[in-house]
Amino acid sequence: MAKHAYHDHLIPIPLFAGLNEDELDAVAHASTQLDFKAGTVITKQGGLGHEMYIVLEGTLEVVRDDEHIADIGEGGFAGELALLTHTHRTADVIAKTDVSLLHIDGREFSGVIDAAPRIAAKLLPVVAARWAENVDHTH
Repeated sequence: MAKHAYHDHLIPIPLFAGLNEDELDAVAHASTQLDFKAGTVITKQGGLGHEMYIVLEGTLEVVRDDEHIADIGEGGFAGELALLTHTHRTADVIAKTDVSLLHIDGREFSGVIDAAPRIAAKLLPVVAARWAENVDHTH
């Protein structure tokens, strides 16, 4: 898939909604499409995270402390906090079906932020809101 084609998948994500075409191109260059079979553990609760995933096809399941939290379908995403904060994962994310995901690597994304610091300023309010939401769900 051409990097510019990723724009359609990035724009609906609150984290990237305010970015212009050039900024979306920069994020797309840190992205790779990955496919996983049903049952594959994508992220493990407590593990250190550096990336996020956007569901292109299929369904992911989110499990925290062995409890089903949510299903994430096409257009949904997981791991956005780890992308920027490189924190420990708050839940397991498992491929509920065969899935095709857009993987955004945190190490490469750091280079995007270094090259275009305005992106970080646009992302900060979204990350703060998501962090607050996750804290509410874990306490």
